[in-house]
Amino acid sequence: MKSRMALALLMVLGCRISTFSQQPPPTLEQIKIAADAGNPAAQDKLAERDSAHAEVLYRKAAEQGYAHAQGRLGNLLLMRSQLFIGVKPEVRAAIADEAIKWATLAANQGDKQGQANLAQIYLEGKWVKQDLIEAYKWGDLSDKNPSPEFIVFSGRSFRDAAILKMNADQIAEAHKRVAAFTPHKPGKDELPEPAWVKKIKLNGISGPDDKRLALIGNHTFEKGERKTVKIDGQSVAIQCLEITATTATISIEGIDGTRTLNLN
Repeated sequence: MKSRMALALLMVLGCRISTFSQQPPPTLEQIKIAADAGNPAAQDKLAERDSAHAEVLYRKAAEQGYAHAQGRLGNLLLMRSQLFIGVKPEVRAAIADEAIKWATLAANQGDKQGQANLAQIYLEGKWVKQDLIEAYKWGDLSDKNPSPEFIVFSGRSFRDAAILKMNADQIAEAHKRVAAFTPHKPGKDELPEPAWVKKIKLNGISGPDDKRLALIGNHTFEKGERKTVKIDGQSVAIQCLEITATTATISIEGIDGTRTLNLN
């Protein structure tokens, strides 16, 4: 009986309101039962009413691909990365990295909150490389998003802040990106690169041609060697794949592809 009741509630919550316009909205009891049964729409809805467990509920729905929950979770984590005092840099960076992931997933699927947060992230350039064109794009998309949802920091404010720093060519390119945008589920290659990646530097090369050593940051690598280094207080696993007379090619755990570092 309970399983049948939960299934019925899942169907109601999973369907568009217009289809069931003659039915009253689900009660809190119904939402709770459906959320406990694993329905992401119900988990997302319940999070709005249960602030003590909001992050847990948003995360459950986000991990099932529910875009609105992804946007809300990204927003919660972004605020935490900004407000926490006395947190170790590596912990703050890890929180920000997760916030960026969820904001990116939500924004590309058309979520208003995710788009506003992504505009902020690109504008500030604190956790990713600053990109004014992307800040404009996501801010404009959020501002024009027909969703009636209220968000504290609007995409318009981030877009306008970006405009003040842009030239005509950059604004024209931003217009093209806005026009070309189509909601979709993004791949890993669309996640913005963390700002700390740019801080990985090749500071020296030594040794004979057949046994070169690369000084990356404050660590010496042989070809094929893997080490964990600190970048902005964050532990990063790096493997040195190739060393030439002037370059070192590396892979970074959690980042797609390889990077070729040039000797400074």
